Amino acid sequence: MSKQKRRELMVSVKERAKSIYIAEGLSIAKSTRRACIELGLDFSDDIRRYVSSYFKKNGVTNNVQIELEDTDMFKEAKNKEIDKTKNRFIFSWCQSETEVHDDFLTNIEEYAKHIDASIHIIAGRYRNPTSIQSNKNTKAKEKNLTNSWSPRVVPYLDANRHNIHKYLCLLSDVKIQPTASTPLSGLNGITGLESCIVGHPRVHLKSLPILDGYPHKLLLSTGSVSIENYTDTKSGKKGEFHHTLGFVIVELDGDDFHIRQVQCSDDGSFYDLKFFVSDGEVMLHSGAESIVFGDLHLGETNDDVLKSSFELSDYLKCEEIILHDVFNGHSISHHERNQPFQLIKRESNKSDSLIHELNDMTEFFSEYQKYNFIMVRSNHDEFLDRWLNDVDWRKSSNKREYISLANILMNDKIGKGILPALIDITNNNVTCLGIDESYRINDWECGMHGHIGSNGSRGGVIQFKNLNTKNVTGHTHTPCREDGHCSVGTLTHLRVGYNKGPSSWMNSNFVIYPNGKGHHVHIINNKFTTI
Repeated sequence: MSKQKRRELMVSVKERAKSIYIAEGLSIAKSTRRACIELGLDFSDDIRRYVSSYFKKNGVTNNVQIELEDTDMFKEAKNKEIDKTKNRFIFSWCQSETEVHDDFLTNIEEYAKHIDASIHIIAGRYRNPTSIQSNKNTKAKEKNLTNSWSPRVVPYLDANRHNIHKYLCLLSDVKIQPTASTPLSGLNGITGLESCIVGHPRVHLKSLPILDGYPHKLLLSTGSVSIENYTDTKSGKKGEFHHTLGFVIVELDGDDFHIRQVQCSDDGSFYDLKFFVSDGEVMLHSGAESIVFGDLHLGETNDDVLKSSFELSDYLKCEEIILHDVFNGHSISHHERNQPFQLIKRESNKSDSLIHELNDMTEFFSEYQKYNFIMVRSNHDEFLDRWLNDVDWRKSSNKREYISLANILMNDKIGKGILPALIDITNNNVTCLGIDESYRINDWECGMHGHIGSNGSRGGVIQFKNLNTKNVTGHTHTPCREDGHCSVGTLTHLRVGYNKGPSSWMNSNFVIYPNGKGHHVHIINNKFTTI
């Protein structure tokens, strides 16, 4: 008998022995002997050991600890390739020995067909023998009722590393414990210039500092298609609380790419830009709930980015627009009060004129009269109040404006500051919030700018993500997401003189949908999608 013929017979023996073992419950030796007789092969102890080893490695028996990495399923996932003919991709994560959210995965599959996207689901695991489904899975393995990952995700299972784009990498080969509270930590330099996506049930986003001229670098985690399956320990319960059903969508656009983190509702439905996907059907929705623009800073605004942001708002039919740092305050900034050469420069180019800066703000609101704006009280708004309180108007270059504004502030009945008092007089499409005034959109608190934290301290990600409500802030000019906290970017030019050195600034907005979910939409070269 040739070696090739014998190899083929051995494959047939192990498969037939497996069928007998499962169907009739015979021992491995008896199942192997029966298989040999049926296939006309002499039984030997070497063949029994070969079949026994195959059973153990592939979970047919459970008398030893099975390493997932040794299964054929995982080996196939390690060899998964990217479809180079596609320009759109959907990436998610699935935990081993865990049920998937079937309706959510069905909706993903239908959406992928609609936009011609390739699906990749990162093979994840949770190494804890006391997890909720552990006993069920052990018993099921005895009857061969389950495999390492749900059969629903097997066609998409991925454990390889891929270069999706020259500036984007998928790290399916990096396994992160599902209970990790900061899944993106330690990954800053792992991919060089490339942004990277990792599989994890928490949804986090970081924009990393880059030198001027380098491509933006983002770190993102995916969310999950599998349901919660954790221990009843503290770390397990925290993991269960932050477990998010979601995916990352990537659109390639020549030298650029667009990327978003999408989450679903309990029924598996989700929104992505103008689409709503539910019950296996992709449809257009009636409009997003709201959009939070990146910090505006009129006078330093990138007009093309601003135009694209309003196009995004129109595209999504947003009911209202949340604004941060509308007023820039360069004409009266306390940061430049003791910088004589900068003051001379402003005198020369007339940028020290407060009336011009205030007129620019009034003209902005008049130009976009059809929109409903919510103006969050921000630190640059307070520049003007600080100027009125601190300077000697007799020595100011804006004497007339000082007297006029001081009169308005002195007679103000609202008590939110000079800009809200001024806007209340001149504009009826703007609602101004006070410094501690709440403004909720579905489950999101949108009334904080982000410059003030707990008990009057400086604001920061850790404080905001630990609040008892989801929230969206501005201030940092850096898009960020950690669990229930999100921060928008900026609509200014990305280099404005004072952000020297590596910068994490990005042109980025945040959209909130009717189901209470939301995600960042980045403006890349004045575009936000190819769909």
